[in-house]
Amino acid sequence: MNFSKRILAPIVFAWMLATAGMAAVAYTAAPEAPPVGEVAGARIAIGDIQVGERGNQTRIAFLCDGACILEKREADAFYLSGVDASFILDLSRRSKRVQSLRAIPQGEGSMLRIRTDAVIDHTRVKRCTVGGRDAACLDLFFVAATQKNPPAPSKRIKPVQQASTSSAAAPQPAKPVLREGAPERFKRFAQLAAPERLSPPAGVILAKVQPIEPTVVVRKPAIRKSQPLVEPVKIDFTERVKTLLDKDLSSAFCNNAAAALQADAWALGAMVDVGLCAAARGDVVQGDVTLARLLEYTPDNYEALVGRALIAEQAKEKGVARKYFQDALNSLPPIEESNRIVQAMAALE
Repeated sequence: MNFSKRILAPIVFAWMLATAGMAAVAYTAAPEAPPVGEVAGARIAIGDIQVGERGNQTRIAFLCDGACILEKREADAFYLSGVDASFILDLSRRSKRVQSLRAIPQGEGSMLRIRTDAVIDHTRVKRCTVGGRDAACLDLFFVAATQKNPPAPSKRIKPVQQASTSSAAAPQPAKPVLREGAPERFKRFAQLAAPERLSPPAGVILAKVQPIEPTVVVRKPAIRKSQPLVEPVKIDFTERVKTLLDKDLSSAFCNNAAAALQADAWALGAMVDVGLCAAARGDVVQGDVTLARLLEYTPDNYEALVGRALIAEQAKEKGVARKYFQDALNSLPPIEESNRIVQAMAALE
C-alpha cells in the first residue's frame, strides 16, 4: 500500500507539469484575435462607420476618436492616415452597390479597399459632419444603371368558364361576343379610310361644286371726279422778279441787256438780266443755265440766286427754292431786298 502511493505521487506530479505546459503552449500559439470591425493597436480608434445612399451617390462616413484624414490613392483604394485598423465589413445589407469594405494596416495608417457590384463614375473625399461629430467622408458616385432585361409582359390569364348548374343548356351564340363579323368590322373601320376610297354620304355637296372660300370679286378702283377745292395759283415769273428785285422785264429792258452782254462778255449785271429774261419768255432751261454759269464766277450774286429760286418755285420745287433764297440771304443783299426774300421764303410754307 505504501509502495503504490510512492509510485503514484511522481506520476501525478508529472501529469500536472505536462498539463500546465500544454496550456502555456496553447495560449502562445492562439492569441485572441480582435473582432471584425475593431481597430487592432490603433493610435486613433474608429468610433463608428455609417453608410448612406441617395440616388446614384453612396457615402461612407468614418467617425474617429481623433483627427483621421482620408486620402484617395486609386480608383477603389483609399488611405486613412492616423488609424492602424484591420477589418472586413460586409455592407451588402446596408448598401445597394457596395458589397464590402476592407482595412489593411500600412505605414502610419490603413489602406481601405472597396468592392462594389456597380460601375463607379468618380469619387470624392472630404470632411463632413455626421450627427454633430466631425467625420471623414467618402462619396462614391456610380453610373446610372440601365435596364438590361426588361420585365416580360404579363401573361393574360384566361377566365375559367364555370359549368352551368342548370339542367337546361344555355343557347350558344353564333359568333364571339367581343368580335364582330366581317361586314360589321369593315363598316366600323371604313370611316377611318382615305376620303378618295369612299363615296360621299347622301346630301353632301362636294368641295368642287361648293368651294369653301367665297369667290373673290375683282372691282375696279373708283375714280373721283370732284375737283379740288382750291385751284393752284400760277406763278407770274415777271411779276415775281418785279416784286423781289425791282426789275421790269420788258422787251426794251431785255434787248438792252442782250446788247450790253454782246458788247462786254464780263458784264455780270447784264448776264443776270439776260438769264431772267430767258426764263420770263418761257425758256426756263436756258435762263437757269445762264444764271448757274454766272454763279460759278460770283457765288455771292444774290440776284442770280433769287432768279434760280424763282425758277425752282415755278417748277414746284419748294425745297430747292428755299435753299436758293437762303443762299441769297447769306450773300447780304440790301435791307429792302432781304425783307422781300424773307417774305418769299415764308410764302413757301
